[in-house]
Amino acid sequence: MSKKSLIELLKNSPSVTQSQAPIEATVPLLDHEFSLYHIKQVTFDEDSPRKEAFENVLNALAIEGVIFTYLLLGNKTQVDFYFGIAKNKKYQGTLPLDMDDIGEIILKPSLEGNFRGSVVERLIKNDRETVKEIISDFTHVSKLEGVPNVDEDNEQFQGVDRLVDIMSGDEFCLAVLADPLSLLEINKIENELHGIYDKLMPLAKKSIQTSENEAKTTGEAEGKTVTDSTGTNDSLSVTHNTGKSVSVTQGTSESGSSKQTSKSSAETDHDKHRSGSEANSKSTTVSKAIAINTGTNSSTQNGTSSSESREFTDKNVQEWLNYIDEVLLKRVQLGKNKGLYLSNIYLLANTVASVLKLGNTARSIFSGAEVNKSPLQIRTVTDKNEIDSVRNFQLPVLKNRQVEQTTITNSENQLALLLSKSPFNRYACNWLSTKELSVVAGLPQKEVVGLTLKEEVEFGLNVNQQIDEQNRLFLGSLVKSGLVQPMDVFIDKRELDKHIFIAGVTGSGKTTTCHRLLESAQMPFLVIEPAKTEYRVLTKKNKDILIFTLGNDNLAPFRLNPFEFFPHENITARVDMIKASIEAAFDMEAAIPQLIEAAIYRCYEVKGWNIATSKNSLYTNPFDDGVYAFPTLSDLVNMTEVVVSDQGFDDRLKQDYIGSIKARLQGLLIGAKGLMLDTLRSINFSDLVKRNVILELEEIRNPSEKSLIMGFVLANLNEAIRANHQQYQQRGEKFRHITLIEEAHRLLAKFEPGDSSNKKQGVETFADMLAEVRKYGESLIIVDQIPNKLTPEVLKNTNTKIIHKLFAQDDKEAVGNTMALSDEQKDFLSHLEPGRVILSSSGMNKPLQVQIKELVSTTTEQEVDPEKIRHIALQYYAETYSGGLIQGLELLERKPSATDVADFLQGAVAESWYLAVGKAKDKKNLIDYINRFGWQFMRQYIDLTCYYQTSEECSQTRAQCLKDFLEKLSCNSQERITSDLNEAFRIGLKVKY
Repeated sequence: MSKKSLIELLKNSPSVTQSQAPIEATVPLLDHEFSLYHIKQVTFDEDSPRKEAFENVLNALAIEGVIFTYLLLGNKTQVDFYFGIAKNKKYQGTLPLDMDDIGEIILKPSLEGNFRGSVVERLIKNDRETVKEIISDFTHVSKLEGVPNVDEDNEQFQGVDRLVDIMSGDEFCLAVLADPLSLLEINKIENELHGIYDKLMPLAKKSIQTSENEAKTTGEAEGKTVTDSTGTNDSLSVTHNTGKSVSVTQGTSESGSSKQTSKSSAETDHDKHRSGSEANSKSTTVSKAIAINTGTNSSTQNGTSSSESREFTDKNVQEWLNYIDEVLLKRVQLGKNKGLYLSNIYLLANTVASVLKLGNTARSIFSGAEVNKSPLQIRTVTDKNEIDSVRNFQLPVLKNRQVEQTTITNSENQLALLLSKSPFNRYACNWLSTKELSVVAGLPQKEVVGLTLKEEVEFGLNVNQQIDEQNRLFLGSLVKSGLVQPMDVFIDKRELDKHIFIAGVTGSGKTTTCHRLLESAQMPFLVIEPAKTEYRVLTKKNKDILIFTLGNDNLAPFRLNPFEFFPHENITARVDMIKASIEAAFDMEAAIPQLIEAAIYRCYEVKGWNIATSKNSLYTNPFDDGVYAFPTLSDLVNMTEVVVSDQGFDDRLKQDYIGSIKARLQGLLIGAKGLMLDTLRSINFSDLVKRNVILELEEIRNPSEKSLIMGFVLANLNEAIRANHQQYQQRGEKFRHITLIEEAHRLLAKFEPGDSSNKKQGVETFADMLAEVRKYGESLIIVDQIPNKLTPEVLKNTNTKIIHKLFAQDDKEAVGNTMALSDEQKDFLSHLEPGRVILSSSGMNKPLQVQIKELVSTTTEQEVDPEKIRHIALQYYAETYSGGLIQGLELLERKPSATDVADFLQGAVAESWYLAVGKAKDKKNLIDYINRFGWQFMRQYIDLTCYYQTSEECSQTRAQCLKDFLEKLSCNSQERITSDLNEAFRIGLKVKY
């Protein structure tokens, strides 16, 4: 024990050898006694200070017997940040929870709550052991002793990211261990500091006072006395006396005031004696005296006095008093509120150079400009037991040290307390506040290799819970600060008819969102998919989905006659929609749209239609099954030449117009597009809107033709919805349907300078149509990658907006302005992860960030078998064969099979007749079909589909010849076509030989 006084220790270079004292052996830490969490991602929030957030984490872990652990592990490629907890092996009490529960219930939520948006991953047993092995393998260990400083003015320079950058490529570890002090121990530190302060206070200053005083007095008196007295005295006296006397002489030499120490000395004498006497006497006295007294008195006093005072300050003691008052006691007060911790900072590496670089860097970064009597210093750790304690996440315990002390009586221990050491227990540590620990054990302010720093913006957090259960359309889970919350997000099904807009770049998850909407809505839907086949996977959830591959008759053929209209519809409205589709799809100059419009009207007139009344004079009921009363696309192309010729243009202009119109429409008559569009009847759209249907336009490669077909589909869809709405309304029911349009800009493109006015009119026609369909129970879902390409009406007239990742600023502005997004929120659209959306809908005060719940994967799921798609489509045609969609199939007396439908769709049945009457005279296939369907059906079918209209006489002759030949062929396969029959069969034949 040191014999020096505290003042002597303070006036010399303060040093405490506590850390170099022997350390007890450490009990190994068991696997279940510690838990580690890997910080993989942190959300950047400029308004949320990191240090204060870390202090909150520490406070949450202020549990007696639990040591907080912070590890910054670096290797040659990256760094990893770990937060953890370990049981204090010296703790004799019982923990309130086991370590895993403390980690999962307290540590992880605290990290996620204070570092909002952070991704925290708990290490499994093998990973925890791997981390312990890495720490154990480091060959050089040092300790950073002292107290870190917070530099308030240059806080950005104290980030751990700077240390990471400097140590880049090195293998190292920065480990911080912290064990919370109880409030009783903190109060004990405070009381001891008060005691030391009181002890040092008198020594800080001394004063000396000097005084002089001089006085003089003069006096004079005169008197006379006369006395007369008589007395008698008779006495006997016996005396015995024992005596003891004590003489004390005391002297004091004083050279200062009360603020100065004094010296004193004392001497004591002792004397004892005994005595005795006896006397007997008698006397008589007579006397007489007369006294007269008179006098005068005068006094004169003169005095002078002077005083001098001098004060001296002990600067060293004064600084320590200020340090106690301004620094230590404030730290303790902060500790009473937010916790004090017994803490150690260890530096581990495999080379001396790495440890030295790490230590000097850490000391520089974690030191500030404030007064610090215990600055950070590096000490090499050589004690094997202390190294073992680090490897087991334990604080080193001093050997042969009293466990608890009530007060500090040793000057060296008092100095230890002033230097932020712990004099009350057996641990070789510093006591640090959460503020000081947060300087060292923090997370980077900038992204480093190994820890992703993600920008996050705040969105709304309140989900509308007032939606009835049956009206909830589930989308996914709420996202708060980048983390998915256990809170479902719904939109109201009743709001669907106000339409939905979905936007996002390729791969951002738009299709996944659409899948979820269609599945959750539980309504019949129609999907128009221009470029992909990602909706096929929905058949894995719903086997009844009907898929058509427009432009690919080998898979799931589709038939659409744009000129066929509905019974409630008038011809003028249909012509306007056809014209609008052509205008929106093609750039057309001058009078071309008007010429096409005139040709369409002429086609209807030729077919017997009255344009004014929309009645047909040739057919009693032109809408019946098997009746072909509508023009076709071939009719239009042929009629345009007639109409242009009637306009009186000169030959050059006439040929230019005819060439321009044919150039745009001729391609629609060839191949699969011709089979699809140049047909006598359309598929029954009134039936389709009651089913789940997907229209794939991937095989239509030409963008203009793709837009045109989309326009034709929407025109028919619009009227089918109206028809069903009226029917449902008559039954007292409500019709509901969803139409989802992918890549809507193909049809609803924004008008740009330089575009023709015709295109603008076409787009406006469809925009108006889409705005009006909600009153018929139709819900539109408009999907596009490039919002700024869309006509503004789409964004303005969609109530619900679901926005995925967008990069282009003009796109972000376009959608952000219609969602009331702030500039910061608009910019954040570029940082959305796949599957994350910003949702704005009715009932939401603020836009929400939502993680869409994936229904089926469009990337990992096995592709749908094309044969299944084909079979479902052919089965649909078989079920609706009587409608006459496939010409001649309605003549069958039985429901055809899918194979039968395929043969008719591909023209194989008609082709068998062409082969039979051709040069080869191949009757094999014809005989097969006669055997399958009967010669009577084949006679009617061939007459209907293989011949143009001819004179009545020719038709009757041909019909009789067909009857005779096919009847004989059905009985005798060797029946030959005679020259007379051959001549009759060639008249009006559609295929020329």
